[in-house]
Amino acid sequence: MNAYPPPDARTFGYRRAFELYLRTGRGPDIGAPLHRLERKFNPYHDPDNGQFTFAPGGNRSGTARRSVRGRAAPNSSAPAAQPQLTLANYKPNPRARIGGNQRRPSYDPMTLEQTFPGLSNAPGGAIIALADNALDITGPSRRLTTELADAEVNSLIAQIKQVDPDFRYQSLGPSTTLEGQINEIRSLRMHRAAARYNKLGDTGPLQVEVAQRMQASVDRAYAEGLELLAARRLTTRLSPNEALGNYIDRTVRKDMKQLFAQHGIEQGAGKQVRVVGREYDTSGTDRTYRIPDLRVGKIAYDSTMARKLPSTPQIRGFFRSDFQPDAVVILRPTRLGSGSSYVIKKPGK
Repeated sequence: MNAYPPPDARTFGYRRAFELYLRTGRGPDIGAPLHRLERKFNPYHDPDNGQFTFAPGGNRSGTARRSVRGRAAPNSSAPAAQPQLTLANYKPNPRARIGGNQRRPSYDPMTLEQTFPGLSNAPGGAIIALADNALDITGPSRRLTTELADAEVNSLIAQIKQVDPDFRYQSLGPSTTLEGQINEIRSLRMHRAAARYNKLGDTGPLQVEVAQRMQASVDRAYAEGLELLAARRLTTRLSPNEALGNYIDRTVRKDMKQLFAQHGIEQGAGKQVRVVGREYDTSGTDRTYRIPDLRVGKIAYDSTMARKLPSTPQIRGFFRSDFQPDAVVILRPTRLGSGSSYVIKKPGK
């Protein structure tokens, strides 16, 4: 015997109306005939399980030709697709092979030449702007899914262990939010860069990660500095811009020292990595020096608010110094506009 009487037509109408409200945000007449109630259809779903997903073309979308789980879509004889992450505004190399232990995919830059497209073939003294969102994991399209994030995390851990078999990644489990997934991938990329530098002496991935971390530090320091200026809590001597620039410099240098210490990267005089050190020029009769904010191998980094050119005395001094950098990376707040950060290639190189 049923303990609950069947709902009457009006109760059923309330339930259908509530369903409609949840789907469309509209509240119909409760007493309206049931055939007039409209169901909202979301075409963006996973054909395997019906779960809601992202916009058309996404790997979990019903418009996708293949499933990210490695199974071919129904009625498809094509091989299963490998998970990919795509950097916004970074054009993938069509000749790059994806997956396995093959060549690194182009969405995961391992050198500054990949981060600044055109740098390797640019003439000496050229200025190459950093593409918008080139240092992001997903960019504005926010195409990262749980499957893609898990695949990238596992791939990065495997790469690190190839270099450092003793590596142990401390994790509380897979991240369930987009922000958490991005932070986890960024953390592992930094671990990979540190392992390749500490174990192999490879500065390429570290140069990329330093650019990304410095840019994030510059942007955060800029926002904080503006708030401190507005609250009159930032000491101003010559001008507000000078005070803001000094605050950014102090913050970025502190952040980078902490980053290197956290990953066991030695930095200082005589090292490949150095935060705020005199780089001397002994080519002339007078011994002079310049002080970049940071250097990694043959790359100098400068966090600044001002736009600097190859002819700027400070930049000329960097290139004339004894360590002879191949390029100077200029990192400015992204709120200053598109192309605010860029790299200057060594003149004559």
